[in-house]
Amino acid sequence: MKNRILAELEREWAQLEASPAAVRSLTRWIETEPALAGCVTGNDILAKRMDPSAAPAVLAALSRLAASGDELATRALLQALVPGLVTLATGPLAGDPGALDELLSLAWERIRTYPTWRPGSVAANVLWDVRKRYRKHRAIDEPVHTASRQGPLPVTPSAEDVALKRSCVDDIRAAHRAGVIGDVAIHLILRTRLDGLPLAEAAAEHRASAEWANCVRWRAERRLRPVLAEAS
Repeated sequence: MKNRILAELEREWAQLEASPAAVRSLTRWIETEPALAGCVTGNDILAKRMDPSAAPAVLAALSRLAASGDELATRALLQALVPGLVTLATGPLAGDPGALDELLSLAWERIRTYPTWRPGSVAANVLWDVRKRYRKHRAIDEPVHTASRQGPLPVTPSAEDVALKRSCVDDIRAAHRAGVIGDVAIHLILRTRLDGLPLAEAAAEHRASAEWANCVRWRAERRLRPVLAEAS
């Protein structure tokens, strides 16, 4: 069964990549990023990214645009990295059924903060950073017997956790009242990000799966980011 967030990403991208707004953005990007020349839609970018000789410059261009705060470029770069994230989730991290959801969220955050001066492949660097942060967050490198002797391993908060915990709860509630996020979404965010309740337990309060809850929370947090940034 296809991951729910992955299916949602594909539907969202299909609607977004050829939209008038996306076409206008591409026209604007080409003025400053020659590597994207000839691309008319978002799928043109993904196709060009498959050319080994063009891929480094294409992804570097998207990373620069994303670092400037361009949400569409961030989304395009995330879409370009989805195959690599799927490979991570179904390979080295296959033991965790929620790995892909977490990796996608971490990748979005890393793309937005990626240092454009960094040498090397953008794709390889982002995937490496995401994998490293995921493993640190989950503490899955520690042997099981060590954990059993010493008790539960401390979990390093993710960037998303830190950002939301620093944000004023009043701002999150105000966003909810304004219709930015729904009732279920605010409940999941406050219960898991702020109260520290495991996602599976928060999902159980809605008689739903952890995967479904993660999908709702992930999309809600994407909507909250610009709102909380303005309030800070």
